[in-house]
Order: sequence, then structure tokens, then C-alpha cells
Amino acid sequence: MSEPVKRRRRPAVACVLCRKRKIKCNREFPCNNCIRSRTGDCVYETRPVETSEPPRSAPANTNLSGGQWKPHQQAILPSPYPQISAAKSNLGSDDSSPNSTQSPPLPNSSHENEANRLRSRIRELEDQLSRVSIESSSSSPLATCETPIGNGGPMIARSMMHKTRMFGQSHWCVTGVLLIRDIFETIDAQLQERGAKAWAGIARCKMLARFIKVRRSPAWPALRNSPLPEKCVADALVKNYLENMELLYRVLHIPTFQERYNALWTSDTTPDPAFLVQVKLVLALGAVTYDETFSLRTCAMQWAYEAQTWLTEPKFKARLDIQTIQTNVLLLFAQERLGIIGDSMWISVGGLVRRAIYMGLHRDPARLPDRTILACEMHRRLWNTISELNLQSSLGSGGPVFMSMSDFDTLSPGNFDDEQLLELDPVPRPPHECTQMTMALALRETFSQRLDALRFLNDVSSGGSYEETLRLDAELRASYKLLGRRLQSCRGQGAKASLTNIELRILDIIMYRYLTALHVPYFVAAMEEAKYAYSRAVVVDCALKVWTSLAGSTSIRGGVSAAHSPLPFEATDYLRRQVTRGMGFFTIAAMHSALLVVMELRAQLKESDGLGPKLLRPDLLAVLEQSQEWSLEVIRAGHTNVKGYLLLRIIAEHVDGISQNLSQEALVENLLRAATEVSETCGGLLTEMAEKLTGGESSVMQPAAAAPMPTPPDMSGDWAFTGLDELLASTESKTEGWPASYGYSMDEFEWAMFDG
Repeated sequence: MSEPVKRRRRPAVACVLCRKRKIKCNREFPCNNCIRSRTGDCVYETRPVETSEPPRSAPANTNLSGGQWKPHQQAILPSPYPQISAAKSNLGSDDSSPNSTQSPPLPNSSHENEANRLRSRIRELEDQLSRVSIESSSSSPLATCETPIGNGGPMIARSMMHKTRMFGQSHWCVTGVLLIRDIFETIDAQLQERGAKAWAGIARCKMLARFIKVRRSPAWPALRNSPLPEKCVADALVKNYLENMELLYRVLHIPTFQERYNALWTSDTTPDPAFLVQVKLVLALGAVTYDETFSLRTCAMQWAYEAQTWLTEPKFKARLDIQTIQTNVLLLFAQERLGIIGDSMWISVGGLVRRAIYMGLHRDPARLPDRTILACEMHRRLWNTISELNLQSSLGSGGPVFMSMSDFDTLSPGNFDDEQLLELDPVPRPPHECTQMTMALALRETFSQRLDALRFLNDVSSGGSYEETLRLDAELRASYKLLGRRLQSCRGQGAKASLTNIELRILDIIMYRYLTALHVPYFVAAMEEAKYAYSRAVVVDCALKVWTSLAGSTSIRGGVSAAHSPLPFEATDYLRRQVTRGMGFFTIAAMHSALLVVMELRAQLKESDGLGPKLLRPDLLAVLEQSQEWSLEVIRAGHTNVKGYLLLRIIAEHVDGISQNLSQEALVENLLRAATEVSETCGGLLTEMAEKLTGGESSVMQPAAAAPMPTPPDMSGDWAFTGLDELLASTESKTEGWPASYGYSMDEFEWAMFDG
């Protein structure tokens, strides 16, 4: 009887440890189970093909009975325990001892060679990646991170890295200067050959700006001994702050503050240093819009420096109180309005949010120990203001908002007038009645929708789909529409009769800024693909509305005549004074809106195919003309940077040249002439500023006035004023779906336009 055919054993594909434990092995080197268990080597069995002859690689003393041989166990990757691995190797190689029970390792180099090859390849790829990263960072000051829209869609800039700073998608400069790069590329080469006069003029403006900033800046650390202004002036500054800024961002309880403020002038006791710092910050914020010339700028900067010195004292636990939080908020506002903040507003607000959370402001007072109605409402008001600051700084910087609706449970403040909080048991007014909290509560009603928009724009994990953009757009519009209906029916009671025109304009600006941030990433793509035409229309519409809200009575209303003879800005308008004299959110909104309108104007000129004269939209052209007048007014009001005015003048000349079908040579001549005129006009204004600071001492002004002539082109990196290294430096990165490469350095442009 023939013997039954012996079934051949299937070769093992799992490692020894996984087979022993009877668990699934992913068959990698090392496998996932060995990595988790940290047992050392991941060992696999190697079996030769069964033949009638013993394997040639087997040692002489290997038992080959029955055609079987002892499996060879070889570590695929080096063990994390070198001594144990070495001991195993020594034991395995000691075949001279007759009592040895260890089987010697069989020379099987296939797995080992493959592992070595993979390790070498990984090291090679890592070296190549590091070299590419170093070269890209050294050759270009800017890097962009982009994501495609859908399948085959254009690339959308998600962020922009410049030197040590990263700007997120909502930062206005990520897409703010996309369509004007070609202008500077046109003029840059010609400037070095024929623009020596303009070049020297801009260099002189820069030197004057530095001189002025040094003379304005107080000493650091600042001494807290500067006197208050005369009472009549101080009263006007306090009134200016309380009637304008305080009603939008609630920080103080007005009756309590007024009582303590009045005591400063009547009491003989030494004033509380903490409250005196708070008063000086209020005066500094009121000084921004005090008069047409911002005559108290130097005093306001001194007061802000004193507050910064006081807050940096090493007194942590003693400063964990409501008054210090109020002072911290006021200081952030003052630093932003005066342009003296040393770091990004977003960074400072992050510290403020954490301080507030540490004090428990993110928890509703109802969950905390009992306190008065006044204390509870101030708790809610301060958290509401800090949350709004967090959104605003995230929108401006493009940084993640680092907040969700589940991170706090503090309720919305009540609709109280400040005087009501002094009563024993006050009752909040109905929502349709206007109070001193109406503006702050109006912003709170749209907080959730604006937070979702910022998380979509700036969070790293956000996908950035166009469908999500349209959904967020619809939610923002719906919430603002409901808010508008309520505010229109709002009737004043008690301390506040009604909402002013300026307050309604501010709400418009804030909401349209969020809509603009949602759609501006698709603005350029819309000029290539019709599917994004809605975003283009929204961007232009919002930009016009923001500019109109900031321009007030001088908004677009006169057609072509208004375009050619723009009306002067009314200096008595508080909001216009804030936009022209101060810095920060509203100033950036004005410039960004003007640039977006200019981009649309140029795009329409390039898209017109007719042979006849090119017709320009009067409303767009009016914004271009008015924005030039406004940017020059900004310099007259005390700002030292000329780049904003220079940019708008050059764009205006370029638009005019395209509309007249000028030749390239004539267009370049006009651009150079505009640059020269800007340098002469701004140079005169800055010289007057410097002379006022020095009392007309010509000897002090001599170093700034005697600006050196421009250096040869190969040494002029700092003063190629069109910037392609400083203003619009190229990264030479082209992406699918965009009409041109779009790298630009914003190191001094980003609010260097107003900071010198």
C-alpha cells in the first residue's frame, strides 16, 4: 500500500512574535505589533524551497533529517537594544562549542540587503528634501501654501510665509496685491536706468520717516510721571472716547469711571496708580480723533508707553483682577490705533484670552460664587469684548482663532443701560429698545457665524471648498439681515436715544469685511473661470460698500464729474478721522477696499475688446480718485510712510494709460513722472513734520535732508522702491488656474503703508 502524500507545510509569512501570539501581522519590517510591544528585533523565518538536496547555504552541522532544517531567524532592522542584539549575534556565531544549543545564523542576505537599501534611500531623500527647503527659503523671502478647488480647479492661496511670519488666508495681503504686480515689473527695470530722481526722492522720504519716528517715540521704559492735560482738554478726550469707541467695545462701567475720574480733579488724596494708568489710556484713545491734525499724538504715545511699563511689572497675582483686564484691553486698542504695538495684535490678544480664562471669565457668573448684578454684567461684557477682539485679530492677521462655541459658556450681556446696573434689582430692556449695549449685542448676534467663517479660512485642517464658502456666505447674510431688521425698528430708551449713522456704518464695515474675506480667495480665479463669477461680484460690491461707509457724505454720487474732481474728506466725521489719523482695523479696511476696486477696474479694462474708447465705471473710477486724496491726507495727518500714496498714484497712471491705449514707452514715462511727483510732494510734507519736531533746527535735519544719491543698480536692493525685493518680491511660483505668478513680500508694506 502506497504511503499517503505528505501535505507540504505553507511557508510562514508572519513574524515569529505574531505567530507565537496568534495575532495578525502586517508583514512590514518591523511589523506594527513589534513596534508597539517594544520587544527588540522583529524576526521572520526564512524557509528554502524543499528539494532532494540540502541547501547549499546550510552549515555542515545542521540537522537535515527528513528533508527539514532548522529555521534561520534574522532581524530585519537593527534592534533598539544594541547589547542584546550583539549578545544574540555572539551566541549565534559560536558554533565551536559542542554543547551549544543555538543554531548558527544562515547567510541570507536578501532581507538584510533590502533593508539596507531602503534605509539608504530614505536618508538620500531626507537629504534632498532638506537641501530643497534650505534653497527655497534662501532664494525667496516668501513661500505660499495652496490647495486646489475641487478636481482640476485653480490653486487657492491658503497662507503666505515671509521670513519668520505666516499670514493666513484672511490676511488681506495674501490676495490683496495679486493683479498689480505687472505694473511694478514694468517700471522696475526702467527705474534703475531713468528714475534716479524718483529713486533718490523716495530714499529721502524713507530717511525722514525714520528720523520722525525716532523723535516721536518716548524713552523706554517710560516713567509714569507725565502730567494730565488741562481739565477742559481731558474732559473732551474722555467724552470723545466714551461716545464713540466705548459703545462698540464695552470695557468700562461709565458712571463708575466718571465718578472716579471727577475725583482726580477734586480730591487731595494721591490717586490710585492703576486707575491713573487707565485714565491715560482713555485719553490716548480719545486723542486720535480729537482734532484734524492729531496734535496730541506725542502725548498719546507717551501715555501708552507708561501703561505698557506698568503692565510689565512683575506682579502677576496682584494683577489678576477686572481693573487690570480693562487696562490690558485699553492698551491693546491704544497700541493698534497709534501704531506702536511691537508684535502682532493677534499674539497679544492670545495672551489676553488666556489671562481671562485663567480668571474664569469664560464661565458664566451664574456658575460662580454669588456676586452683584454689576459684577456679573461687567464679567459678561468683558468676555464679550475679548471674544470680539479675538475674532478681529484673527481676521486681520490670518491666524487661527483658537476658539469654538464649546470653549465657553458665558452668556451674552444683558440689554442694560449703565445706570440701571446701579439699581438694586434691575430688569434688562427688551431687544427692540436701544441702550448703551445695543451695538455690542448686535455684534454678539453674528458672533457664531463670523467664528465659523474664520475657522474655515484660517484653521489648518480646513479643506476650503467653494461649496462651504457659499454656505457660510448664506449664513452670514441671513444673520445680518435679521439683525438689520431689528435695528431698524430699534427705539431709544433711557441713556441712548437711537443708533447714530456712524454706528450703523461701523456694523456694515465689520460684516462686509467678513464677506470679503470669504470670497477674495476666488477673486482672481473668477477672471479665468465663470463658475466663480459670484465671488467676483461679492468682492467688488463689498469693497464699494466698505469704502462708501468710510467715505460718508463724499461717497460716490456725482458720476464722472465726481471722478475727476473728488470732494474733500470731511474732517468732522469721527469715523473718517479714525480711518485717516489712526491705524488698525478700519484703516486697513479702507486701503484693502480701494485696492480691490482698482483691481476690478484694471481687469475690466483688460477684458474690453472694442476698438473704440474704453468706458470706465464711474463708481469704480471715483474710488480710485478719492483713495489717492485720502492716502495723501493720511500723510498730512502725521503718518510717515509714503508707499500707500505711491501705490495708488502709480496704479491710477497705469489705468489711465491703458484706457488711452498709450504705447509701452509712454506708459513707462507717465509712471516715472508719477513716482517723481509723489517723492516731491511727500518729501515736502515729511520735512515739515520733522521741522516741527525739532523746532526748525536745520542742523538737526541736515542728515535726513542730505539723502545720498542712489547706488548703482547692483547695490540698490534696499531702494529699488517698487520693491520687487521689498514691496512685491517674486517667489517665481506659478500655479494652475492663476493668470500670473503671485509672490510678494509684505514685510514693510503690511502696515508699513501707514507706519513708515
